[in-house]
Amino acid sequence: MILYNVTWNSSETKKIYRATKDSEILMEYLEQSLEKANLIKLIGEHPVPDKGREYGVMIYYFNSSPKRKLLTAAPRRNNNYIHIELFSRILTREVLESFNLGNARDPIIDLKVHSVDEIDRLIELLKANFYKV
Repeated sequence: MILYNVTWNSSETKKIYRATKDSEILMEYLEQSLEKANLIKLIGEHPVPDKGREYGVMIYYFNSSPKRKLLTAAPRRNNNYIHIELFSRILTREVLESFNLGNARDPIIDLKVHSVDEIDRLIELLKANFYKV
């Protein structure tokens, strides 16, 4: 079940996840940066409170198309990074080569973000390429 009109701080995902403090700080900073850059209009979440596998993901939707995903983000329990999946082909693997990329198949690109500086770089890339949407 997807819940809408939430924020990271008010989310069920934050309550059930037990993420590392650094990972939580990155989640909050990512959300604030997306809002400040006016890249998102709607925030949703998909919490999974099942005992033994508690997790969740935050879903950020385009400013221009609230029902189309810009990206999803999830904290980590045992690591100090957040996992982000980018949608809608705004950025390419070549543009993101300086990031720690995952193995997701196109058109989805996934990456691990370890710092506020990486979030700032990602936001700048998203803003610069937003016209492609």
